[in-house]
Amino acid sequence: MGSNYEKQVFAAREIFLKYDQRIMTERFPIKSDEKYLYLKFLGTDYRVCRENGEIEEQKEEGYVPCLDYQVVMALYDILCYPKGRPALSGEWRTLASLQVTHSSPSADKFTAPYGKLFSGKAGALADACKRLGGRRLDVPASADVSWEIPVFSFFPVAFRFWEGDEEFSPVITLLWDKNSLDFMHFETLYYVMNHLLERLKEVIRPIAIPGCYKEDKKHEK
Repeated sequence: MGSNYEKQVFAAREIFLKYDQRIMTERFPIKSDEKYLYLKFLGTDYRVCRENGEIEEQKEEGYVPCLDYQVVMALYDILCYPKGRPALSGEWRTLASLQVTHSSPSADKFTAPYGKLFSGKAGALADACKRLGGRRLDVPASADVSWEIPVFSFFPVAFRFWEGDEEFSPVITLLWDKNSLDFMHFETLYYVMNHLLERLKEVIRPIAIPGCYKEDKKHEK
């Protein structure tokens, strides 16, 4: 059948089919028709087949099957996991403050490589956040980039980036709503985090051209 990840994708598909799809569409503002459920995840449109659970991603040529493990697991989890009608608190928390155990790896392990990648590209990074549907937040503690980005239309994350200097490396911090675990499993937040960083990298590539942004020049080392 393929890799272990693909096997887990197909297993999750079968689990999805056991849930009441009517409740899914009533719980969140999800578009649907007789054949599909439609969600926008970090700026990309997806649809879930109501009959067989297959997830498809919208490309230029139309919808194509999606087997990206992180994407698929995030979509199935947001559809199946919540109980009742979860609501955002409006209070931001670090990933570490949400965990119920101390066995999970630090988010810094995942964000540090992207901090180096985004160094000197603050202007392009802010533009990438905007292209993903984000809105600028009040800049805390001199953060060079501070945006709220919709993971889903009803579930945002706060993205903050500080440029490095001769003494300190660039820093990325992601903040989550205090009630995030009412929406999805703790482990799924890691999938969302990794996919968000990859999406920002993808969007930045065509726009991070030297000289295109005044902010880039200002933050160049």
